[in-house]
Amino acid sequence: MSKQDSKSIADEANRMWASASFVGVLIVIGLPLWWKTTEVYRVALPYDEINAFNTESHHITTDITVLANDELTAATIAELLKKEFEQYDVIKLNIKQQILSEDLQQTLDAVAEEQEALEEVAATFDTSLHNAFYVVQRKQLFQDVWVGTERVAFFRDTKAAPTLIEALKSWIYEPSVLHGARSETADAARQVRFPSGEGFHVVLSVVHPKPQAMKVDFDAAEAVEDYIGSFVDELTDLHNFTLKSQWLHLLEFNFQTNEVPEASLWGRHFPARYERLPLLLTRLEERAATHVSDRPALNLALYVAPCDVAPLAMYDADNNRVMSAVQAFMSPKWGGVVLGNPTKEECEQKLYTPDVKLIMGTFISQLRKLLGITDKELIHLAHLEPLRSVVPRRWELDSLLRIRTLEQVTSAERSLKSLAKLLGEISNIVINDEVGASINQAVASIHSARRLMTEGELLAAHHHAQQAFLAADSAFMEPSLLALLYFPDDQKYAIYIPLFLPVMFPVILSLKNLLLWLRGKPLHKEKTD
Repeated sequence: MSKQDSKSIADEANRMWASASFVGVLIVIGLPLWWKTTEVYRVALPYDEINAFNTESHHITTDITVLANDELTAATIAELLKKEFEQYDVIKLNIKQQILSEDLQQTLDAVAEEQEALEEVAATFDTSLHNAFYVVQRKQLFQDVWVGTERVAFFRDTKAAPTLIEALKSWIYEPSVLHGARSETADAARQVRFPSGEGFHVVLSVVHPKPQAMKVDFDAAEAVEDYIGSFVDELTDLHNFTLKSQWLHLLEFNFQTNEVPEASLWGRHFPARYERLPLLLTRLEERAATHVSDRPALNLALYVAPCDVAPLAMYDADNNRVMSAVQAFMSPKWGGVVLGNPTKEECEQKLYTPDVKLIMGTFISQLRKLLGITDKELIHLAHLEPLRSVVPRRWELDSLLRIRTLEQVTSAERSLKSLAKLLGEISNIVINDEVGASINQAVASIHSARRLMTEGELLAAHHHAQQAFLAADSAFMEPSLLALLYFPDDQKYAIYIPLFLPVMFPVILSLKNLLLWLRGKPLHKEKTD
């Protein structure tokens, strides 16, 4: 072999080794590096657990104790309660029965007032426990059933069982409302109450359209603290509340109304018609400045009617006047408005002094509905003790806890299932460590809440349900999920192919020669004469 042939073979080997090095670097380092740097980062998630969630299987266990004068009465009432509530899968009664002691029987029959009898029962049994209720026999009743503000109901005898069952269903446990809390379809109560949340702002706005024409003697801050503060203090287990008050001056609204003569001191009234009320809410929303926080606001507004359009009278959708001591209306999931009408004498003196108890009582009534406490319908032969203060009844708090627990667990599960479905359909959504931690926390809290609901630990179940709701909502609304949402695969390839294709052509073409050289075959045929 000549020196020239040896040099040619050496040069060819160098070229082949250079090509092999280039191919190796490109394939061994370049492609994996490109693949790694362009992949969508996703934390491992418990998809199987999320897909296994069944919102229709949620239920809450609650304790109820039947206290009667004899064993037969206790057993009869307990059996009837068990039979009636078996049809509801959303609430399970853990029924206990017990015989009253002779001393307590005599005391209950001797006291004249039900409130005194209630105190005797509370002294013997612990009625302060959440999710527990006592049904106590008391023969000295003017009605078949009496329900007070504590977790106790009195019944007369076994003949009162149908009335007692109806009172438990319609007032105490409300299985239809609980079913609506876990369902996707909104019932009447759910359409009114605010959605679940960690906390709310309660804002009282005093709207004074013409401050130059009349002075209003009303301490809004003090009224909020005394009335609304006392009310929401009892709901701290459910939500955190921030109380605010403000004055809105020169906010006039044209009710587009004509004077209607009537037999009164004014001799007239001005209709506030149903179709104009939403426009009033829009004007209030423009000036209320309640949208500056991420927490939802429950708006309460006292609209002081100017003397030239006073008194304002509410008219319903059928154009009939609403006869009420307070002219007020409520907007679901927004708040309530009270129309403050000064008297003729107050307009002459140019000083309006609102009836604080009447107005704030109306606001409390509206707040109860907005937060989920339903109005109680009358039941024949059953007496519901009226509220004597702004504080809600103890069993109403339990009812709210049950509603919010079911609502928050169900909402968390639906959010996670929707997110899991979305992640399965769209492959380029990023799931970072923070989102993954929120999802895992929500899943763990859901399992804990469901277990505690079954065990009847209502307060702890609500705590975990709220944690699950907040974690699931945080994960679902995480902005980082949208990082690559508008950079689909076809755009990714459209960007990278023009970069890599010119480089890949020589590599691919050189692979043939490289393979031939590695097999020891000639790369080209020598020319012959």
